Amino acid sequence: MAPTSCRYSCLPMDEYPKKLEDRKLPVWVGIVGILLGLLVVGLSVAVGILAAKANSPACKDGLRAERECRNINHHLKQELTQAEGALQRTEAKVVTCNQTVETLKISLEEEKARGRKQQELVQKLQEEIKTVKQSLQDKSQELEQLRRENEALVSAKCPPNSGISLCLSVAPVLLTLSLQALLA
Repeated sequence: MAPTSCRYSCLPMDEYPKKLEDRKLPVWVGIVGILLGLLVVGLSVAVGILAAKANSPACKDGLRAERECRNINHHLKQELTQAEGALQRTEAKVVTCNQTVETLKISLEEEKARGRKQQELVQKLQEEIKTVKQSLQDKSQELEQLRRENEALVSAKCPPNSGISLCLSVAPVLLTLSLQALLA
């Protein structure tokens, strides 16, 4: 880039004011200057007051309290995150436990149904056993009656010392004993 030259037009000496006092600034420049000065002084005072307040013990205590609050807040957020994680794990365990409980309830109901069926079967078998016992007792009584009738008939037809009467009287006794063994 080429250097540029500036030319100033020269004023003749007679156009320059002869004294500085002859030069007068406009009024508004003075007012602006005074206002700027007041502004600078006001800002300086405000900065000074602000600095004094910032370095005051109350402000330092407030900053320290704010830091403590941030630390406590951070710590509480961490604890909340941990508690939420523990809650999620606990909720998962609760779901698992509920499923297990439901499964166990179903199994229990099935076992109860099986138990009822077995109980019904036991009652049915007990009734059959009672019926068979009663029938056996009836048959036993009937057999005893037949034996007595047979003995009476044999003693009427055969002499008392014959072998036939002994065989006929032993058979009903053995039959009665075998039926009683079956009942026991």
